[in-house]
Amino acid sequence: MNNKKGYKIKDTSKMHHKAWNKGMKTGIVPKTAFKKGHKAHKTAFKKGENTGSKNCNWKGGISTENDKIRHNNEMRLWRKSVIERDNFTCQKTLVSGGKLHSHHINNFSEFPELRTSIENGVTLSEKSHIEFHKIYGKNNNTLEQILEFISK
Repeated sequence: MNNKKGYKIKDTSKMHHKAWNKGMKTGIVPKTAFKKGHKAHKTAFKKGENTGSKNCNWKGGISTENDKIRHNNEMRLWRKSVIERDNFTCQKTLVSGGKLHSHHINNFSEFPELRTSIENGVTLSEKSHIEFHKIYGKNNNTLEQILEFISK
């Protein structure tokens, strides 16, 4: 291809167009993709490479005891069991499904012996759970409060 003055020029627009279309089809845009053999290609996405103490945001394992207790397998099983017992239904609105929370009837912090007792839980929708804590707070919760809340 020649320009107006007769000099030979490369038609890069066609080459670029082909590369771009190929990239759009494969999900890899050529100029921004990691190239094979590139250091980032080999290391950036290895599983577990940037977790725990290897992560740049690591702060020395400062998880609180409360977080460790609330996120262990026993508590996960408790949440699941309470929701299954209540047939995946919010006990306030009687609506099935949606975002459900397992609420401790007697406080988690004040009654450690009841933390994983299924009888100490009730299923509430996310909205109802937030509403309960707006009305009654997060401390000194009782069975009477939850019964009053559900009956309103």
